[in-house]
Amino acid sequence: MIDAGILEQVLGSIHNWFVRDTISVTDCQIEGAALPASVTFPDGVWYRIQGSYLNDGMHLRGDESEGLTDETFSGTITTHVIPNALLSVVDEISDWNAKSGATANGPYQSESFGGYSYSLKGSSTASGTNAPATGWRAVFAGRLNQWRKLG
Repeated sequence: MIDAGILEQVLGSIHNWFVRDTISVTDCQIEGAALPASVTFPDGVWYRIQGSYLNDGMHLRGDESEGLTDETFSGTITTHVIPNALLSVVDEISDWNAKSGATANGPYQSESFGGYSYSLKGSSTASGTNAPATGWRAVFAGRLNQWRKLG
């Protein structure tokens, strides 16, 4: 199952949202955790809500865990046509984050106990900032580059 939050981070990171349609809505009423019948697109389509207090972010149409909260909002609903190959990489990123994310994002390169010793990560960077080149962005950069757009 693809984590919608990670998907949104990846799409933002590669500056490519694969936008299909953007629907402007005024007084859009989400009831029963569902979009109104007037907002139509097929199940299985990723969409992003913007302008909402409670539902901003990526959602998968027809997913039982769509996670919508009842509210009325004005904003946009954007549909996205994301390649399956990219969705597979996003799924791998979610798995990697669950296993290695906390360690990779920490400040230490190595650490030992029994006389305690540690070394901090170097200052080489992937982004041109002083942040260490770690985390999923560094690990998966080569695989994500084919979808990257210049920001």
